[in-house]
Amino acid sequence: MTAEATGYRDSDHVVPGFNLAIVDVDGQVSLSSANWLLEGYKYLTYTTKRHTDDANRFRIIFPMSHKLYLNKEDYKDFMENFYEWLPFKVDEQTADYARKWMTNPGINTYHDGEMVDSTLFIPKTKKLEERKQVIQGQHALNNVERWFLNKAEPGNRNNHIVRYGLMLVDSGLSAEDIQNRLTTFNSKLGSDKLTELEILSTVMKTVSKKLHERDN
Repeated sequence: MTAEATGYRDSDHVVPGFNLAIVDVDGQVSLSSANWLLEGYKYLTYTTKRHTDDANRFRIIFPMSHKLYLNKEDYKDFMENFYEWLPFKVDEQTADYARKWMTNPGINTYHDGEMVDSTLFIPKTKKLEERKQVIQGQHALNNVERWFLNKAEPGNRNNHIVRYGLMLVDSGLSAEDIQNRLTTFNSKLGSDKLTELEILSTVMKTVSKKLHERDN
């Protein structure tokens, strides 16, 4: 959406139609961890003015699968549904219908992959209600745990728990904290969970190698 050439920037001067979802991350997750989590999707990241090595601040631009035409209220609901889908917290002020986006000569990185399906987040649709029912059934999981659970399929559960562990390594956690989080996450998987031996002999073995690389 872009403002009309009238000098105004408000919801009454917006050209209808959008095919991008844009979010700001203000230190809630590192840029490298976000890239780990979003692997397989098409998006662009660039660091913003207040970005530092200690507190990563960056913007993510997602090309969407469809161009949508929503009013101000539905656009806000759409973006809130999109935030709920993401595996990390973002600045929810980006739901502003008339928001202006500034560029920054920081680190820009393009990631190729699958476009996000914009129809998943359209308010008052059957597809959205079905997705919300799934989320409600996973209320014991946080956003990151739910993300990895929903990406995992029978036969690759081990691989996704390893990926979760490697993302935790990247976030700076200790070996003890990582093992505790992985054990807690695994316990929420019900009949699909790994055995304690599998966690220790496969998942933590891979995690430990990555920890050694990180800390040496």
